Amino acid sequence: MTRYLLPIFLVVVSFGLFFGFTSPVLTDIENARAKSAELESALANDRDLQTIRSEKLGVYNSFSDEELGRIDKALPNSVDNVRLIIDIDNLASKYNMAVKNAKIKTDERGQETIGADTRGYGTVTLAFSVTGSYNDMRFFLRDLETSLRLVDVTSLSFSASEQDLNDYAIEVQTYWLK
Repeated sequence: MTRYLLPIFLVVVSFGLFFGFTSPVLTDIENARAKSAELESALANDRDLQTIRSEKLGVYNSFSDEELGRIDKALPNSVDNVRLIIDIDNLASKYNMAVKNAKIKTDERGQETIGADTRGYGTVTLAFSVTGSYNDMRFFLRDLETSLRLVDVTSLSFSASEQDLNDYAIEVQTYWLK
């Protein structure tokens, strides 16, 4: 009888060892392999991102200081209301006009929307008036349109006078990176 009991006992003990010790260890090994594969994938993504970053940094470093200044003027990193008014006044002065009654309106879209404002840019509206002839105004608007600073004319009204000079009320919107 012991001849049958010993093999049965050993088979039961081997099943017990397998399901009690070996099976959980194998499960842990499979989990570790899955985690390792996930980390390898993350490392590969990191290497790809570092390569892309290096390429972009190389392109950025290839720009001259003058080109970087032009880019910053087109889309600045901060709002510089005084600089904006001075730039527009310099454009107007080429046509014997001067900026008057300048008023800055900040972007109020953030208060109107529910939730966070996820736009990567902000807007500033500048309202001002100038006095000049129709041709001077046309040339001024053309120069404003082709200037480096990104500006949208959102409103333009005028009042004619007996002379060749008209009063123009202009509202422009400009952008900046947040």
